[in-house]
Parts: sequence; C-alpha cells; structure tokens
Amino acid sequence: MTQTTIERATHGNRQKHQNPNPLQKLLIDRFHRRVAALIRETGATRLLDAGCGEGFGLQHLLANGVTAAYVGSDISLEALHWGRQNLLPDLPAAVADVHRLPYPDNAFPLVICLEVLEHIPDSAVGLRELARVSSEHVIFSVPHEPFFRGLNFLRGKHWGRWGNDPEHLHTYSGRMLRQMVERAPELEILWHGYSLPWQMMLARKRR
Repeated sequence: MTQTTIERATHGNRQKHQNPNPLQKLLIDRFHRRVAALIRETGATRLLDAGCGEGFGLQHLLANGVTAAYVGSDISLEALHWGRQNLLPDLPAAVADVHRLPYPDNAFPLVICLEVLEHIPDSAVGLRELARVSSEHVIFSVPHEPFFRGLNFLRGKHWGRWGNDPEHLHTYSGRMLRQMVERAPELEILWHGYSLPWQMMLARKRR
C-alpha cells in the first residue's frame, strides 16, 4: 500500500461519503438535501458540477429528486474512473482543473462546486472560473471554520494539525467567505447559510 493510499484511507471525499458513522451520514445527507433545495430554487434544467470527484454529489442529487441534466468535471481521472465503476456507469464527466475549466463563457445556467475551493491553490481564480462558465447561478460550499476543524479534533482526527484536513489549503469562516465573494465583481450573493459543519452560498452572475 502506497503512502497516498494510506492517506486516502483516513480522509478524502470517498472516505467521507463511505464512512458508516451514523452521525456523519446524517450530516452529509442533510447537507445534500440543502444543496438540492437550492438547485430547485434556481429552476436550472442543466448544471455543471465542477470538482465532482467520484460522483457522490450526483448520486445524492438524484436521490433528492433533482432532475436537471448533469455534467461533471474533476482533476482526478482516478476518481472519475472509480465513480464510473462503482457508482454511476454513465457519469458524464471530463478531467478538468477548476482553475481552467474547458468550457465557453456562459455555458451552463447553473454551476455547483461542493467542497472544492478549500483544496485548490487559488480559490479566487477558481471562483472566477465558476462565474465565467455560468450564465445564471453558482452554488458552492466550503467547510465552516473553526467548527469543521473543532469537530475533527474532538473525534480524534488530524490532532497534529489541530483538526485541519491535510488536503485543505485554505480555511474560511463565514465572514472570510463573504469577503472573498464580495471581491469577485462577477457575482452577487443571494443567500449564505450553514449546514454544520459546512457553509454554502447561492450567488447570481451579474449582468
């Protein structure tokens, strides 16, 4: 087993969604129900999930009755391959970096990006890319700090990092997230809320 395999066994998107802990499953289900409700509010019939990973998000959206046509992208070919083998054989997704999405301007009425911005080197650039390829709305989420780290620490995860996930390059309190989005002239915040231990935002593209 390689070091990468060992690390992925203790954290990461796949581990998070496959963890049998009933409380964790409850929190994840509640999070995805909130996302599904926001998607329905936009009325979008087509969406891009930027950073879709293995497709767990799509699986939850389908379970919550979201019928919008779906396109995914993720930087990890391995994650997309695993998702097609184990979750969704017809997962319509391409390998792409959120910093440089391979789609034209205004390509999707809705772009969602769940638990991704904290992982990428330049979150502001990623946010601008989400706005660029959206024609109407953007929905995104990040961990709500310091609560996310605190809950990790209390359950004995990542003690040496004070609960911070090894894959997280950035941490955002609610105020810090709003400040980042307010500095993006392309987006107007419509709603900012919380689904412990995450926070999410619905924004509209400015005309």
